[in-house]
Amino acid sequence: MPSRRQLLQASALVSGLGALGLESSLAFAARAAAQGPVYAYVGTYSDGGKPWRGGRGQGVHQFVLDGATGALKPIAGAPAAVASTGEGAKLRNPASLARHPKLPMLYAANEFEAGSVSAFRIGANGALTFVSETPCGGKDPAYISVHPDGRFLFTANYASGDVSVLALRADGTPDASVAAVVYKDVEACGASTPCKPGADVVPQAARSHEGFATSDHDGPHAHMVHADPKGDFVLVADLGLDRVISYRFDRITGVLSQPSTVAVSESSGARHFVFHPNGKWLYLVNEEASTIAFMRYDNATGVLTLASEISALPKGFKGTSYASGIRMLPDGQHFVSLNRLHDSISIFKVDARTGAPTLVREEWSRGNYPRSCTLDPSGRFLYVCHNKQGDNVTVFRVKGGDIQFTGQYVAVGSAAAIEFSA
Repeated sequence: MPSRRQLLQASALVSGLGALGLESSLAFAARAAAQGPVYAYVGTYSDGGKPWRGGRGQGVHQFVLDGATGALKPIAGAPAAVASTGEGAKLRNPASLARHPKLPMLYAANEFEAGSVSAFRIGANGALTFVSETPCGGKDPAYISVHPDGRFLFTANYASGDVSVLALRADGTPDASVAAVVYKDVEACGASTPCKPGADVVPQAARSHEGFATSDHDGPHAHMVHADPKGDFVLVADLGLDRVISYRFDRITGVLSQPSTVAVSESSGARHFVFHPNGKWLYLVNEEASTIAFMRYDNATGVLTLASEISALPKGFKGTSYASGIRMLPDGQHFVSLNRLHDSISIFKVDARTGAPTLVREEWSRGNYPRSCTLDPSGRFLYVCHNKQGDNVTVFRVKGGDIQFTGQYVAVGSAAAIEFSA
């Protein structure tokens, strides 16, 4: 039987691999033995408001993970879901979640007009305790992430077209004495290369499969914000501007500066992105065009260069679909993206030499309108959240560069995003 020291050493090693999605089943077993159970949290839309939200969630739903089967089970003695504070707080749409990289803290971006971040402490039994709710300074925050250092968190504010930086205290709670700093997406390009929203028309890629996907090119709409793998830059995908913005990040002050931008096809709708484990290749989902933009990344300057755009839909598909989530698989040679209306998971192979992606096949997501997908900490299971009418999370086993449905459905009203405790 391994000693406590050996378990801790194994845990330290695989935690780094897990951050890249490269943790093996054996390594996961060692980490699980050292750290105990893994818990899962599902953010939901609890206020319908807009037809795509659903509005049947009850806040942040909480589960414990069965590491052998991937099943999600209720936490014994804990409520099914938690909200911020007060009876009406469940109407705040905690639709995006992020955990602190070092502390037992979970954060939710509350997607409503005023915009806020809720902080929860993760208890010894995995149950969440509400700590605070802090204004984020933007409207309808659709995405939240925490910098790897754990000193700042970011929100992408969809309706106001900007990103916010919030300071965290040493205990992981948002510092309410420091107002969120907001950066407008349209100011990232400057006078010589102004950021302008694309026309609200069907993009060329969607027209090629006779689709009618259009939305929100009336102005800037920040859809994702996340630090690069080294933590030196912060990247923003803006759907309305059809651009990815890269800011240099000051780890001490939290200031974003020296922005550079790269444009994708007009009206394609830049949504979410993922880095390859080498930190030099980036893959971006374009929502309206249903394409994957492959970009090369200079991690010394933060500059992105567009290399190609390919369809995320099967050859011969006709009709409308909206691409959404994206996730790199643990082997580092494949990634998956989601297609809403087509209701599928596209599996891509990455060329080891060039980084260029190739669509391999599609898998039915087993639900309606798949919004996001996340791997468990071991990288052995993929969880897909369906928020519009599906009201569930479906579970897939990851096998190398492929996935297989486990037969498991988890009932969650208007499921939007899932995050884990480890």
